[in-house]
Formats: sequence, structure tokens, C-alpha cells
Amino acid sequence: MAACGPHHAPLAPLAFAPSSRAAFLQAAASTVPPARQILRIGWRADDGRIELSGAGAVRIAPPDSLRLDIAAALGLGRSILIMTGDNVVAQPASAVDQILPDRFALWAALGIMRPPPGRMTYESAADGARSVWRVTDEAGRMTIFELAGGVLAAVSREEGGRVTSQLRLTRNAAGDVTRASLLDTGRQFRLQVDINGREPSEAFAPEIWRLRP
Repeated sequence: MAACGPHHAPLAPLAFAPSSRAAFLQAAASTVPPARQILRIGWRADDGRIELSGAGAVRIAPPDSLRLDIAAALGLGRSILIMTGDNVVAQPASAVDQILPDRFALWAALGIMRPPPGRMTYESAADGARSVWRVTDEAGRMTIFELAGGVLAAVSREEGGRVTSQLRLTRNAAGDVTRASLLDTGRQFRLQVDINGREPSEAFAPEIWRLRP
């Protein structure tokens, strides 16, 4: 993960034009997998004090539901996170903020573009096969989605004129995401997720979308 530095593609040459949430969602629809999938992942996280690693699985039910089950190595803990539409639940409950303070970032790590929650303004720009969406909240914080050839390549956050976090994706020859590398300079946090397996799935049982008491 040392190679995951605060690299940020230069956006100055691009001419952004006002756009809409509807246009953003239309562009995002092409990044959603066409059918249910189960992904097998390995992960490694480092906050400068503690480094953890482990494995897990992600169940994706398009267009807007996923379940993440992860376990840390050496039996240090397990977490479940379920997102269905705009609803998020986790076990333990603190995992929502510890693992994923920004929900859209998990989708982005899987190559799926979703807008951050809340009232946003939307702008877009394009240069050949490269297209960029700039989404700004009411506080002026910007989330920038970069696509190459219609697939998500990177997402970054800018606050006060500086990049505070960046997620970059690595894809294989088939175009599938194989690695997501996140650097969050605000929290001094690094996360690497490797997708080691990917398989189609039949319909998921309804109970997987609920946490056990």
C-alpha cells in the first residue's frame, strides 16, 4: 500500500459544465453489474498505529443492495454491513463509522458509482474516453468521480482546496476490478481490498438482508 500515494489526476484542463442528478445516475447505471454476484475479498488496513488484515465476502444484488461480511486475521473480530437502498445497518453497530464513514466509498471500491447522500450540485466534463463528474455538497466539499472508457477508475475528495482522500481502482484484462486502494489523509488511514474471486449467484435468501438478534 506504500505505492498508494496522494496522486490526483489534473483536472484543470477540463471544462466543467453544470449537470443534474438524473444525468449522473444515468452515467452511473453503466457501472452497475447486470446480475447478482458474490465476491471473495482480502483486505488490509493501516491507521498508522495498528495494521489489520483479513478476508471476507461481498454479496451484490443490483441495483442498490449489498452485504459485506469480513473477518480479521487471528480471530480478532467479525463485522457485517448491509446496505439496501439508502438504509445501512451493521453488526457491531460501530462498524458503520469505523469501516465506512462514507457509504458511497464501498460501492466505489467495487467499481460502482453512486452519489454521496444529501443535497448536491453536479458538474461534468469529458476529454475523449475520459469523463469526470464533480459533485459538491452544501459545505463546498467535492467528490470527484473519474471514468475511463465508461468504467470507474478513481474517486477523490477535496475539502478547502486540497485532496483529503483518494480511491484508485485496478482492473484486469476483462475490465473487472481486482484491487481498490484507498488513502484517507484526513484520518491517516490506508485500506487495500483485493478481489480474489467473483461468481454469479442465484437469488439471495431474504434473511441475508437482516441482522440476527
